[in-house]
Amino acid sequence: MDGRSRSLALLAVLAVAVIPACLGASSAPEGESADLGPIEMAPTCTGNETTPGVGSAGGLPAAAGGFELTANRSVVARGEPVAFELTNVADDRRTTGTRHRYALQRRVDGDWRTVTLFPEGRSGFNATALAHESGDGFEWSFRASTAGFSTGKFVVCERLPAGEYRFVYDGSPALAVRFELVGAGDSPSAASTASSTQSGRSTASRSAVSTA
Repeated sequence: MDGRSRSLALLAVLAVAVIPACLGASSAPEGESADLGPIEMAPTCTGNETTPGVGSAGGLPAAAGGFELTANRSVVARGEPVAFELTNVADDRRTTGTRHRYALQRRVDGDWRTVTLFPEGRSGFNATALAHESGDGFEWSFRASTAGFSTGKFVVCERLPAGEYRFVYDGSPALAVRFELVGAGDSPSAASTASSTQSGRSTASRSAVSTA
């Protein structure tokens, strides 16, 4: 076989090797995924998750024991950020447990049900005592979605439908602040519009004893 024939044979072999690889490649533009999947993807749950003993199924105050729990908004669109703040509103130093002693609860048939669960293999909280000077406390920020609340020590194993929710901090006593989760284009309910849970913090809200 002469040199020209060897070159043609080599090109034929390369073509056979390259064509299947090209056919199997993604057709998505460079730098983009061919399939991003659903925007809100629930984490992998095993069915062996456990419910933390945080709060209760009944009403809880938003302020008590020298602390106040607030939300930066009372109506939250799904996927939007929402923030919560626990503040020492007393004049002296007060203590709490770890910042992880919280729960997201959803109102179901008149009761509050915890949706932030312990993943398999985890249970309970560390016995930690933290001191807070007047005006100090904890802050939390989440994206209002299954994936957004599946962070830190917790996992959410269900899609979060529109409705009434509350953020609970398991202090002494437990405190809770309500908010309404709405979908894109939804309007807040009349109950949420009239709710005493409002954005920010005021002197009036610090002395409030309404329950969530």
